[in-house]
Formats: sequence, structure tokens, C-alpha cells
Amino acid sequence: MVLWVMAILSVVALEFSFAMRTEITITKNFKEDLQRYAMAEGGVQRAITELIYKHDARVQQSRRTLSLEEIPPEQREWMADGRSYTLPFDQGSGEIRIISEAGKININTASEFLLRKIIGQLGLEGEARDVVVDSILDWRDPNDFYRANGAENDYYLSLEEPYYCKNGNLDSIEELLLVKGVTPDLYHGKKGTPEGEEGSADRVGLKDIFSIYSPGEQVDINSATPLVMNMVLGIPREVSQQMVTAREEKGFENQQDLLNRVPELAPFVGEVGRFIVYRSALPYYTIESRAKLKDGPSMQGLKTIVKIDPREKEGYKIVQWVDRLMER
Repeated sequence: MVLWVMAILSVVALEFSFAMRTEITITKNFKEDLQRYAMAEGGVQRAITELIYKHDARVQQSRRTLSLEEIPPEQREWMADGRSYTLPFDQGSGEIRIISEAGKININTASEFLLRKIIGQLGLEGEARDVVVDSILDWRDPNDFYRANGAENDYYLSLEEPYYCKNGNLDSIEELLLVKGVTPDLYHGKKGTPEGEEGSADRVGLKDIFSIYSPGEQVDINSATPLVMNMVLGIPREVSQQMVTAREEKGFENQQDLLNRVPELAPFVGEVGRFIVYRSALPYYTIESRAKLKDGPSMQGLKTIVKIDPREKEGYKIVQWVDRLMER
């Protein structure tokens, strides 16, 4: 009898211990998730502060009086061309990227020729490319007539989870995922070989090239990422990297300034010059903020699109907020 009682008590004690251990693990994970989220949110707020400074004439005037070497690294202006900035915290660190929407192409106004060129550059050829291009054009045009490889309501309503064709401008770039032929890989991009290897390529997709806020088919050369320069403008990667390095000291003022500082661009400027603008005043930016703790590999990511507007009470307006950012 004593042995049976001891056995039963042992089982109960072990079950209680296991339950408590599970509760502790859940609580720890919840706490760490909140910490990562708070750090990622802090990264977003730091990026917004930098963007407000970027649009403040007084701050910009004071920075122009100093050379790049005279400005401490922590006080230098953050570039809105997709490069990463590290923000340290007591519990871990954050990685922040700012991408100006002026450095992208407007998906609602892009011509059929430019769409075919870009989709082809992303690896689709022949009918697969034509399906995506025609379907985007059918999605945004106001009629129900479909192109040879496009799609209208009869296709979308036949899907397992049916919906109507938009027949209007896209209201968010994520809307492309609803368009026939646009796969997650095409939208988000695929991971290339490690950087520096022959044929290496960063993760690039439709979301990195297109926007609904940019003015049109012209891109701001001071904020366009090297990927956009290569995929949209056709500038070789080594030349685009030289342009990125040159604009770190100061942005390009005009075409002559660009050619003086990056003469290697001369053979290409005649072909791409009409697609370039300088120092666009477009106030829309995408901010991606990721955070991780010192003692854990897990990462929490946030994405937001902000409009810097001095007329707003806080100096900015949140246009879009995404709580869970897909890993690159």
C-alpha cells in the first residue's frame, strides 16, 4: 500500500513539475517576444526621427556647413536607400532599413514596356512573363476586357477562394499577390548566392521595385537602391555601387554633377537619363526594423510606411503598419 501511494505521489509530483516547467517556458518566450517587439518599435521611432530631420530645412542647412569627416558617425544623416543601420539596446540590438518610395516605380502608372522589361529581369520569360504583365494591366484597368494572357472576373471568381478583379489602381503593393501569375517568390524575391560570389544577388522582388506612392516611371537617383538601378535603369552593379559610395558624402544635384563624380556612368546616361530625377521631395518612406536579444537567435520584425508631414501633430503620419515582417 505504501509503495502504491509513493508511486502515485511521484507521478503527481512529476506531472506538476512538468506543467510548471512548461508554464515558465511559455512565460519566458512571451517576455522575450515583447522585448523584441519593443526594440523593433524603438527602431521604427528612431528611423522616423531621422526622417523628420531629413525634411527639416534648419537641420539640413547646419549639416551642409560641415564636411563628412567633421560630422561624428552617430550624427550623420541616415540614407534612405535600403542600407542597414544597427541600433544597440541593453537587451540586444536592432537592424533598421529605410527605403524612400521615390526610388521606386509606380505600379499604377508603369507602362507595359517597362513592366515586361522588369518582370523579364526577375527571371520570367515567354508566356510566364506575359501572364504576369497582362494580368497586372487587366487588374488596374477599369474595364472587363482581358488581354491575351491576362485575367478578369471569370478567372478570379473560379478560384477556390474567389474574389473580384480590382479594375482600378492598387491601394497597396501587397495587392499584387492577388494578381494572376504573381507568386510569393516573385513578390518577395528569392535568396541569391552569398554576397561577393560570382553571380551573387540580394533578395529582390516586385515589392522592392514597385510602389503606389512614387510619382511615376522616374526614380530618385539619390535614394534608389543598387538593385533598382540595375533592374530598372540597366546600370551595371559595379557602377551602381560606385554611385552609392559617391552619394554618401552628398546627394547628386543634376546630371552633370552625377557624371563628374561617377564618370563610369557616361555610356549609360543617354539611355536612362529620362528615368532619373534628383533630390525628390516625396515624403513617403518604408521602414523595416528587426530586433533580436543578445542570448537568442529569434528575430522580431516590423514594417511601416510613413509620410513625413510637418502639418501633422507629431510631424509624421503612419500610412501602413505590419506587425510581422517576413524574413529576407
